[in-house]
Amino acid sequence: MISTPESREKLLVDLVRIPSVTSSPYENDAAVFVFDRLSGLDYFKKNPSHLSMISTPLEGDESRPLHSVAARMMAPAATKKTVVFVAHYDVVNVDVYGELAEYAFEPYELAMRLDPDELPERAAHDLLSGDYLFGRGIMDMKCGLALEMELLRDYDADRKLFDVNVILLAVPDEENNNCGMRGAVRYLADLKNSEGLEYIAGIDTEPGDPGLPDAKNQLVFLGALGKMLPAFYCAGIEAHVGNYYRGLSSALLSSQIVCAAEASPALADPVRGVCYPSWICLENRIISEGYSVTVPKKSITYFNCFVARKSPADVVEDMKRVANEAAERAVRQIEESRGELSRMGCSSNVILDSPVRVITYSELLTMAEAAFGGGAQDLRRHISGLVRQFGAVDIRSKGVAIIDEIAKVSGIKPPFIAVGFLPPYIPQRSSMNNYPLLRAVDRMIVYAFEKYRVAIDKAEFFAGLCDLSFMGFSGNMDDARVFNDNCPASGELYVVPFEEMTEIDMPVVNLSTCGYDAHRMTERLEKNYSLKILPELIAFTVNALSEEYDKFISMPRTQGNRLA
Repeated sequence: MISTPESREKLLVDLVRIPSVTSSPYENDAAVFVFDRLSGLDYFKKNPSHLSMISTPLEGDESRPLHSVAARMMAPAATKKTVVFVAHYDVVNVDVYGELAEYAFEPYELAMRLDPDELPERAAHDLLSGDYLFGRGIMDMKCGLALEMELLRDYDADRKLFDVNVILLAVPDEENNNCGMRGAVRYLADLKNSEGLEYIAGIDTEPGDPGLPDAKNQLVFLGALGKMLPAFYCAGIEAHVGNYYRGLSSALLSSQIVCAAEASPALADPVRGVCYPSWICLENRIISEGYSVTVPKKSITYFNCFVARKSPADVVEDMKRVANEAAERAVRQIEESRGELSRMGCSSNVILDSPVRVITYSELLTMAEAAFGGGAQDLRRHISGLVRQFGAVDIRSKGVAIIDEIAKVSGIKPPFIAVGFLPPYIPQRSSMNNYPLLRAVDRMIVYAFEKYRVAIDKAEFFAGLCDLSFMGFSGNMDDARVFNDNCPASGELYVVPFEEMTEIDMPVVNLSTCGYDAHRMTERLEKNYSLKILPELIAFTVNALSEEYDKFISMPRTQGNRLA
């Protein structure tokens, strides 16, 4: 039976009722639900090996088993052409719902209990209209998952629907460290090689609101914005607060780093006339074991950094410039302060006899390897033991603890600032140069307007960050090396499957559902476009992709076209 808006809504509500909050005991329940529902399709009854659970690696936290669901439907006529659908089934927590938290996973019950008078005007209007479904995960992004599952049901009912192979990946942990997608990349690489597949596109169905807030029309994205976490480990010089000028406060260094970097236009990464927010400090704290009247010796500062074009090497250079500027500001402030206070009668001596050194984490690690008894291999074993001891501690906190340990082992003399990365690294992904995908999307936009009078706008990057970033790698192995060399315990604490990403490299597109207020208590989904029109547009896009791919392959290569 072909799906309908009613059947899609029913499946969506069933999915929402699973409280699959990221890192909760119930997160994996959604995978079980998806697997069980798809296993009832005739295709998977006949081809059970094409439906599988993929174990998701959770670095440093093996106590929480997670799985992605991989559902593969091969076309009736043998073909290499394959489209990959991806959707995450985890959702953020429901704390913002307050006393209504117990109803956050019950869309119909929640709608009856929400008080329009206590909602923002737009949300109240949408609630009273009856055109929206409210609930946690209803638009971010269980609607997208429901649509993809229902498309597989349609393909099962009508094997002439597509002439390509279709793979659906339902993954966990997107709201945290993308563990699900990073694990699924290896599955896609192995499958490509074993089955000889050609991945002509990766399609996500994330909601448009987080990707481009306040857009007037419906949205389609031709890529995904990237993200890094540039980190600064500051080592100052200890001194009793009564002898302040005999030390150098790491807190002063890190504060100057925040002042130099926070929202700095010089650090932004604009592309094609579009710019995204610059660096935003996510944490700035002193590293200490308790209260002490001592000038702070160590601190850590790290930032959210969106990237559209910049490589890890570019960001390392940005970090070095920021660190040097901050060090100069800090020393100048101390000198000016001491001068003024001396004139006011404060007696002090400055013993800062060396400049603040700026080094990369990679350089710090090399020092530690030389200083550690047993050398580099023994140091790696030592760090591996620390990673295992950390257990379920946040991955950023683990990274900071490793940097701190490496600094101790290295024997480097303060003051210094070590720059590097903390997880995650979400690479940028753009399909603006992929001719078949652009042609298919343009055709879909025309079709949507002609049939439904729906206007759809294109944007290059989905700014809400999503799993599409891992469906290829736009950089090279030098870029991968720079990240791995400057991320503590990379490959163990946090793994980016660069080689497999390069292997599966495919153009990507996000065909957005319509909804508002992701992660807020007013999260809601507009039903007509999302449950009625969008599924048809997705199917249209898949077929247009297949046709445009065939046309492209038959073009003479002398025309300079390419599948970038």
